[in-house]
Amino acid sequence: MSDFGFVGDAYEAPSIYQDAQELINWFVEVGQRKQPGDRGQLTLYPTPGLVSRCQLKEGAVRGLRVLPGGQTLIAVSADTVYKINADFVAEEIGTLHTTVGPVSISDNRVSVYFVDGRNRYAYTIATGVFEDIPTSDGAFVGGNVVDIIDNYFVYNGPATAQFAASDPVSIVTNPLSFASKFGDSDNLVSLIADHREVWLLGERTTEVWADVGSFPFPFQIIPGTSSQHGCAATYSVARLGNSFAFMSQDTRGQSIAVQANGYQLERISTSAVENDLQGDVVSDAIGYTYQIRGHEFYVMIFPTADKTWVYDASTGMWHKWLSVDDQNRFHRHRSNCYAFFQGMGVVGDFENGKLYSLEGAVYTEDGKTIRRVRRCPHLVDDFKRVYHSDLQIQFQPGVGLDGIQQGTNPQAMLRWSNDGGSTWSHERWTSIGKMGRYKNRAIWRRLGQARDRIYEVVVTDPVNAVIVSANLNLEGSDS
Repeated sequence: MSDFGFVGDAYEAPSIYQDAQELINWFVEVGQRKQPGDRGQLTLYPTPGLVSRCQLKEGAVRGLRVLPGGQTLIAVSADTVYKINADFVAEEIGTLHTTVGPVSISDNRVSVYFVDGRNRYAYTIATGVFEDIPTSDGAFVGGNVVDIIDNYFVYNGPATAQFAASDPVSIVTNPLSFASKFGDSDNLVSLIADHREVWLLGERTTEVWADVGSFPFPFQIIPGTSSQHGCAATYSVARLGNSFAFMSQDTRGQSIAVQANGYQLERISTSAVENDLQGDVVSDAIGYTYQIRGHEFYVMIFPTADKTWVYDASTGMWHKWLSVDDQNRFHRHRSNCYAFFQGMGVVGDFENGKLYSLEGAVYTEDGKTIRRVRRCPHLVDDFKRVYHSDLQIQFQPGVGLDGIQQGTNPQAMLRWSNDGGSTWSHERWTSIGKMGRYKNRAIWRRLGQARDRIYEVVVTDPVNAVIVSANLNLEGSDS
């Protein structure tokens, strides 16, 4: 039985007896110019590792922004604001009045604008002056999200239905330059400038406004753009493809991830993702997107729930991206925010003030183990007893490391469940292949019998653990 569904995405149903598939720290690539069922049609590739680039103040890295020209990265760690050059040398340029929570950052080429919920700040690029926006500025104090459109900074009024716009190419806001989302009575949760339009994401509805050049407030609603989906998490909004995605909610519920398509919002999450999030706190979700190897990923981090889900826009498939502690327990991924800087994806750590680069050819997280897990679908033949002679997983062979270190003889661990995923067998290990051993076969024999079996494979060695396909030899019976 070749390619029996071993390679696939994360999909655990409400009942594991329906489906208990897991995919942690691998993502699926779909082969080109192949027929369904061909070997290698679906392949698992390792998620990227982390390489430390810069140490900022201890604490969560709360926001990142690359300035025009691409030679300067603005970062906020704890309460400190930094300017980072192309060599990742950091210089302190300011201080915020808060120490926790995401910080939204935008710029208009002249100034950088920051909002942290309670306050607004600005940094003038030419003079290097960092300042608080006075409480007398504009119609309200603070803001959760800021974006730039037609040289206006637009930002929301926390816990209100209001949003405001600065003067053009300015950090100053006219006291009358604001409006309220008015399609429904819900508060404004988040906003994003997309295709020169401002999307206002409320608690249960969404509407779109455009710059019409009016004064003192330049924006007006576009008729016919309202949607009956609101936003469940202020910072879940992230650009994806030619639009954006976020965690939605409405009068019927929440925990559905959606992506804008024109003025419509389309579901991109699966029932498995939504089921996994039921009962979790999703209001603190953080979203960002990154690209690697031709894939664009929408990352959704759930700090309270301590997990990270990732949607692959190129395949429509989901995987989990998780870090492990010293006891091999899974937690949310280390990343907290993202920017593309100096030709590399850069993420900020959620607690230690480090900036890392995402590296597809690195298989540790700043030297720490990455634990990769694939659990396949149920193998059932009308619930007849089936004898499992051998299982071969085609890893990319010969990927062992040189010298005396972990990964010299990389191993894969196999275990299985004969009761739908409720209990598991002991672990059995085999070699993926030492360096240069390109004919190595990762094969397990004499695997017993079962009426319903699930296989799970784990790799922890820091190697390029690519899974191309799997082959299972079975012998059936009539009982």
